[in-house]
Amino acid sequence: MSEATAILEYPVELPVRGHYDVVVAGGGPAGIAAAIAAGRSGAKVCLIEHQGMLGGIWTAGLLTLILDSKKKPGLIVEIRNELRRRDAIEPTRDLYDAEAMKLVLEDLCQRAGVEVRLYTRLVSAKLAGRRMTHVILEAKEGRFAIAGDAFVDTTGDGDLAARAGCQFDLGRAEDSLLQPMSLLAMLSGVPESIRKAPFKGATSGCCVDKDWLYQMLVAAGCTPSYTKPSLFPLSNGLCCLMSNHIYEKSPLNSVDLTAASIQARKELHEAVAAMRTFPGGEWSEVQVVASAPHIGVREGRRIRGRFHITLEDLLVGRKHVDAVTRVTFPIDVHSIMKSEGGGYGRDSAAAPSLPYDIPLRALIAADVDNLAMAGRCISGDFHAHASYRVTGNAVTTGEAAGIFASHLARTGCDANSYEASGVLAELEAFRQACEARACEPRALV
Repeated sequence: MSEATAILEYPVELPVRGHYDVVVAGGGPAGIAAAIAAGRSGAKVCLIEHQGMLGGIWTAGLLTLILDSKKKPGLIVEIRNELRRRDAIEPTRDLYDAEAMKLVLEDLCQRAGVEVRLYTRLVSAKLAGRRMTHVILEAKEGRFAIAGDAFVDTTGDGDLAARAGCQFDLGRAEDSLLQPMSLLAMLSGVPESIRKAPFKGATSGCCVDKDWLYQMLVAAGCTPSYTKPSLFPLSNGLCCLMSNHIYEKSPLNSVDLTAASIQARKELHEAVAAMRTFPGGEWSEVQVVASAPHIGVREGRRIRGRFHITLEDLLVGRKHVDAVTRVTFPIDVHSIMKSEGGGYGRDSAAAPSLPYDIPLRALIAADVDNLAMAGRCISGDFHAHASYRVTGNAVTTGEAAGIFASHLARTGCDANSYEASGVLAELEAFRQACEARACEPRALV
């Protein structure tokens, strides 16, 4: 008897455990910003996250470096100030303590009245015509649904939008290949003379030159898959190490994610073992304290929105009347394949970009009328994504998506009839209030 290649899962009635004005899927930098913005706007908000913590790449990914946020207003100012109160951030390069970040984000969500559901995985979405009505979730207690008036996809990979049937783009145009993934780790025992050395590079938070570290590792018998290994010194005495590239694996496939994580963790430990043999004995006590709970994903789905950001927009520094943030980060494409160099690929050098706007329309799904996106899954092409994908822009697009979703829920309108001017005015008021909050004295929780 041959084995079945598919089975039928019979329809069952699912309990609906709550109705919210705004449902946000994904608790990374974009998701927490969307949830807090919507919550402070008066919406009843549910924030869904499959990890056991908020923060996404900031915490579960152990990135510990906030990128492209220095001159941005709003919640990022408040977050940075909350970390500073805890002596948990190096302000010159925005290098922070990931454990402190977890506390800050949980505190901010609680104070905004956001209902957070950790350990909860998105399964599917239910629609009525072009409107989403429910998300279907899976948790320890089983499968259930929650209802919403407006929804925000901040999953990074565009999981909610894809499950709702939205069109999306994936990878670079000629071969659909994605940027590599990297697993980061926290290290102890890095020599104090290294940890406290001046930063190497104008925009990098590294305490050692990347090329020097690569050559030292090679001389010690370890050849990293990433030829620009980076070591970031943190306020807690630890360092963050990024030393691997896992090529040609998909973040949308659990088999690939498993293989990538296992390979990357093996490489991390090999690199640290090599560091302990560096000449002079200074590095002999280096240890891996923890590898990230989740491998760092640079690129997933790009959901089709009502505006599509393109390379041309970056090259001319396009401005928009419905701008929600200005991006200053360069076109940052890591080598797609090992044969392309192992560091930064040919695509990064397409041309230098100018500061450009992300319009609100790029955050609004083309195919679902009450769905917004924020973070790296917004609507854009391969090169634009390589610029706007970093976390400073995730926060600012998250704020805008949260305000937009709250506006839809409150007014009962949808993406075909919303007032952009009203959303932008609310967004500006929210950001001003965030900066005012950052100046208020407050006892640590």
